[in-house]
Amino acid sequence: MWVIYAVLNPFIDASRNVFSKKASLNVDSLVVSWVNNFVPFLLFLPVVFFIELKFNQQFIISVIISGTINTAAAILYHRAISQGEISVVVPMLSFTPLFLLVISPIIVGEFPTSKGFIGIILIVVGSYLLNVNLKEKGILFPLKSLMKNKATRYMLIVAFIWSISANFDKKGIEASSILQYILFINLFVTIGTTIFVISKGKFSLQSVWRERKNLFFVGALTSLGYFVHMTALAMTLVAYVIALKRTSGMITVVLGYLILKEQNIKERLLGSTIMFLGVLFIVLF
Repeated sequence: MWVIYAVLNPFIDASRNVFSKKASLNVDSLVVSWVNNFVPFLLFLPVVFFIELKFNQQFIISVIISGTINTAAAILYHRAISQGEISVVVPMLSFTPLFLLVISPIIVGEFPTSKGFIGIILIVVGSYLLNVNLKEKGILFPLKSLMKNKATRYMLIVAFIWSISANFDKKGIEASSILQYILFINLFVTIGTTIFVISKGKFSLQSVWRERKNLFFVGALTSLGYFVHMTALAMTLVAYVIALKRTSGMITVVLGYLILKEQNIKERLLGSTIMFLGVLFIVLF
């Protein structure tokens, strides 16, 4: 069952990136970051009347740690999206499963099976190859861009932050419930991003209203993404959930070829095939 939720994740994630990029053309990235958590908080707020709230030390610590570093991640994530090309910056997130191989055993005591480990590595390698143009830029282009592109560096930091926060998210869910944790983590990050938006004087009601459709979809897709992501985390290893989430690049390649007739399909198809093999190792073995 966890596979269904984990596979939905990349579709939602890829769609949110598109709307985030569109919104950031006319609204400051700080505002996009704020909306990204404020809308989910509003949508999940009514659940307080239907669930039993559980407050304990593990829940509080998880919310504080994950909320604090996710406030920074939310700001850096949307800043990277607004300042760089999605095809260049988003691939940096493929390093998250790699970081998790080291961090998850430390924080939650999880380590994948040998076949699961192979699957994660294949997904990371495949995601990297999706964004390599061997003829024009060479295989090291994504890594070289770290030296020149500030947006790429921002996204790599986000990848590392998420490899930490995902583990505390799981601990927080285990100590409470999926819906309670989603509500309070979004409340915490909303407060954090609100402080940044106000202190920087970036909020503009006019620009927000003008981009209300794109901003709403950012928040709505984030809300849906939170639910499927947290549900999957509660059911299986953190590294598996995050690895499958990074297959959003594979989905984009297939749709781009079938619908938009995009070029360079051979190199991208290689990366997609390797990622698909990685998924099979995680799901079937």
